[in-house]
Amino acid sequence: MVTHLFHEFSEDEQADAESIFASHGFDMIDFDIRDEDQYPAGTSAGLIRRQVRVTRRSNDKSAVYAAGQGTAWHANFEHDLATGVFGVSSV
Repeated sequence: MVTHLFHEFSEDEQADAESIFASHGFDMIDFDIRDEDQYPAGTSAGLIRRQVRVTRRSNDKSAVYAAGQGTAWHANFEHDLATGVFGVSSV
C-alpha cells in the first residue's frame, strides 16, 4: 500500500478539488485529502485499487471515494459537500 498526500496528486486533480471547495464555500485548509494505492497480493498481476479519503479537520467527518481510471471521485465528493456530509461551509 502506498499513500500520497494531496500535494502529490496530479495538478488536474488538485485544480478540480480546489474549484469544488471554492464553489461550495469551503476552506480547503480545513480538509485533509490523501489517497492509498492498494496493489494485488502476492506476485500475481492485477489492477491497482486507489481510494481517496477526505477528512474535515474541524469536525472529523470523513468519506472514502473510489479513484482511478473509470471513476469520478471528484463528482462524488462534490455531491457529498453539497448535501452536508461534511457539515456546513466554513466561509
